[in-house]
Amino acid sequence: FIGSQRCNFIKFTDTSGTSEPVSLQYGIWYFLYWSVVSSIDGLFAFESCHHYGDLIEMDASWKAARAFSVLSYIFGIILIVSSCIAMCDNDTAKTTPSWQAPLYFLTALFTGLTLLFLNSNACHNNTAVNLQDMKMGNVIFPETCSIATGAKMTISSTVFFGLAAATSFLGVKATKAEFAMNESSAGLDEPLNP
Repeated sequence: FIGSQRCNFIKFTDTSGTSEPVSLQYGIWYFLYWSVVSSIDGLFAFESCHHYGDLIEMDASWKAARAFSVLSYIFGIILIVSSCIAMCDNDTAKTTPSWQAPLYFLTALFTGLTLLFLNSNACHNNTAVNLQDMKMGNVIFPETCSIATGAKMTISSTVFFGLAAATSFLGVKATKAEFAMNESSAGLDEPLNP
């Protein structure tokens, strides 16, 4: 879920063939901003994340991505807290709680749906990128974005939450089968001699 909170979810990289390509990076909640500070020792450039404010109008895909990023974050916290509570349970019969698989699946689903951001106006015909094109002169940015670190993190967390859902489901199924087998052989505890 950290990937959706970063200001480098997508990027627009200069296509004019300069020696060092320039990238503009945007996130679901913030965009990457460069500040130049002058001091006695020279000029220094700092990068920081800034809130969009009224800079860009968000379309439905962008708003949905924001909602799903919040849901994935909430479900992730619920998973962590409930897993810690489940570890404190002394009942060895419940090594894998049956509610974990659906919770992992929902977290994977919500994390994956955060990728709707790639279909938003932040990624296609971004007005902020068009403004930068005019300001920077010979630097040319593409019409559509490419994925950056935040999107890559989101894709990998979607895969890992999906795998956790599958293994959790298989763990519950194996535990139930093992206890069913132990229950059927449990009647032979007493000696056969009268």
